[in-house]
Amino acid sequence: MIQDHLALPNLTGMNPLLGPQVSLDLPRFLPLSDAYSPELRRLVFLAANKLQLGDSELAEGTYAWVSGPTYETPAEGRFLRKAGADVVGMSTVPEVLAAREEGLNVMVLSLVTNFVVIPETYRSIKEEVKAEVRIMSNGGCLCIYMLVYQLQGKKVELPIEQVVSHDEVLAIGKEKAGVLMKLVANVVDGL
Repeated sequence: MIQDHLALPNLTGMNPLLGPQVSLDLPRFLPLSDAYSPELRRLVFLAANKLQLGDSELAEGTYAWVSGPTYETPAEGRFLRKAGADVVGMSTVPEVLAAREEGLNVMVLSLVTNFVVIPETYRSIKEEVKAEVRIMSNGGCLCIYMLVYQLQGKKVELPIEQVVSHDEVLAIGKEKAGVLMKLVANVVDGL
């Protein structure tokens, strides 16, 4: 459940509402402090309770809108997390702006389908090569087997490189679609 957003394109001069004013009836400077309707969000949590969804199945958070069409780098993920983002996506906010400009109440459910890859530390290829050269220069043998160095009987674990997969995103979306449809149907019934 989105309760607020960070619109990075808006902050860099790519606000979807830029340009000539379409109608004098529409606000020129759109306030967004109330972009996400508390009343509609309340209906969603009531519906989730009725459907007996667990706390981990429906959370509230801040959505970071990025332009895409790429997934975030680890540095971008860290930046967005420190900026207060809970989830990241490539859509939603332009639609929210258009709806709020027209005076509509807005509620947004965002289906989280993958995690941003944010490793605790970066893999240092430089250090790995230095270790390899040191071993080879001492007459040692270096074998790589499933990301583990076998060094004279000692194992040195290499970090597993995680990569976001679009296939994973589609699979999770398909898996969770039924729950989301039931939730939305229940909210609509509550209106």
